[in-house]
Amino acid sequence: MTLLRAYLRGLREGRFILGYTLLLCLTLFIVAPFLMIVLRSVGKGWFARLWLPPQLTLDWYRWAIEVGNIPEVMKNTLIIGAIAVAISTIIGIFAGWAFGRRHLPGKEILMAIILLPRMIPPITYALGVARIFYAMDLVDTYFGVALAHVSVCAPYAILVLSATFESLDERVLEAAAVCGANTIKRFFYVVLPLIMPGILASMLFSFTSSYNEFTLTLLTYGPHTVTLPVRTYLAVGDGYWEITSAMAVIMVVPSLFILATIQRRAKPEKLVGGFKGV
Repeated sequence: MTLLRAYLRGLREGRFILGYTLLLCLTLFIVAPFLMIVLRSVGKGWFARLWLPPQLTLDWYRWAIEVGNIPEVMKNTLIIGAIAVAISTIIGIFAGWAFGRRHLPGKEILMAIILLPRMIPPITYALGVARIFYAMDLVDTYFGVALAHVSVCAPYAILVLSATFESLDERVLEAAAVCGANTIKRFFYVVLPLIMPGILASMLFSFTSSYNEFTLTLLTYGPHTVTLPVRTYLAVGDGYWEITSAMAVIMVVPSLFILATIQRRAKPEKLVGGFKGV
């Protein structure tokens, strides 16, 4: 509503008309697909070129939960995401300290290698991962799918935590050492509280990446490790568009919750630096 009022005020005053118009069009372009999915998930008898469904129903959500086995699929998704977040955070802490606090030879090359899975087409990397995991019997296991997700989650954790470690004030660490704190105490009583905002930020990004990951999951999952994105894709293949739309709405709820948390708790321009009030 604020954007709409600003747009109307701009039209009345004759200022920033082009800017507000482009911004409004971009907003509609982004929001319209989500609106169509929501309407499709509650619409009944919506065929041909009708702009709106003639009837509304929640039956598709019931079918999505029962036929799609959403509770089991959601459990798989959360377990895999939790494992991926834990591994990525541990890697991010140690690698982030090395990148942020140490002068590593070839640091740029190492960072480029870490970011490589995010830079190349996902299917290219996923094919190689699937071949290795089949040979190691890691396919259709929680740990195996989560380990595949780590390759795309860990880069976020390393980027966030390396910036967090780099921003630490060296004088605080020196003061702790002068007061007699050894390395372990300095980490747990000084460093850890200071980097906790960065850890929380990296965990949010890692979980979101794991939760939304599709390509790696598709090539490493099995009957016991179906995740929500894969289950939604399989429903598309079955032709159940209304049920698929209901699954898509269910799938997007946690992502919206995380986005709202980030927007409320973090300054977008200083997201790497941490959260407010933590």
